[in-house]
Amino acid sequence: MNLFETYPQLAQTHASVLHGRSLRLISLSGIVYDDRACYFELGDQRLWGRLPGGRVSIGVGAAKVPPDGAAPPHRALVRYLRKQWRCDVTLVPTGFAYVLGEDGRITVLDDVAAATPYFFILTPPRLGGGEIPDALVQAIYLLPVRRWRSKARLNLVKIDRAALPDFLEPKDWDARELQAQPWAAVQSIKPLPENARLRPILALRGLQQLLQNGVLPFDLSTSSEG
Repeated sequence: MNLFETYPQLAQTHASVLHGRSLRLISLSGIVYDDRACYFELGDQRLWGRLPGGRVSIGVGAAKVPPDGAAPPHRALVRYLRKQWRCDVTLVPTGFAYVLGEDGRITVLDDVAAATPYFFILTPPRLGGGEIPDALVQAIYLLPVRRWRSKARLNLVKIDRAALPDFLEPKDWDARELQAQPWAAVQSIKPLPENARLRPILALRGLQQLLQNGVLPFDLSTSSEG
């Protein structure tokens, strides 16, 4: 889906990371959090990888859905979280957005619509054939939890907000080591494979990049959000 069809206000920007480029929106993601913790989901089993020695690598990412052309776009995420995560969320309006370019640079877009995602991640296309865009785009929103309805229907990782930088610092985690941390909890429907490695991916790596550049989406040291 064309990025500018979903977010037409971005077509007016003169930022070189977006202006005049063919950009394909491939996913909508949400950083879900409450006043105490951030919540992420484990990748579906069909997406698990194998490491040398036979160990299983499991991605840990933000809630994610494909864009469906509806307006406003974040409604697809709200519906998904209500059904699968069993929670109600709200959208944090910002009026600005960050764009993480393929070269690792961060561009700030000022004066955009309040419902614009908090940040966008651009990555190079990996497959050929057909009309190849200049970049693939993930749009990431901030979605504080308004209410937990019941236990989620999928595997989640809970990280205390103050410990988020610690969680994102290493490339991956031994699942048992992560669960031993006082600031982490892994909720899995079935036991995870022995010696599984948990690897923050996609939106979480983008969030790490923002944190490393001193751009915090919320105050990690307080519990005033939510």
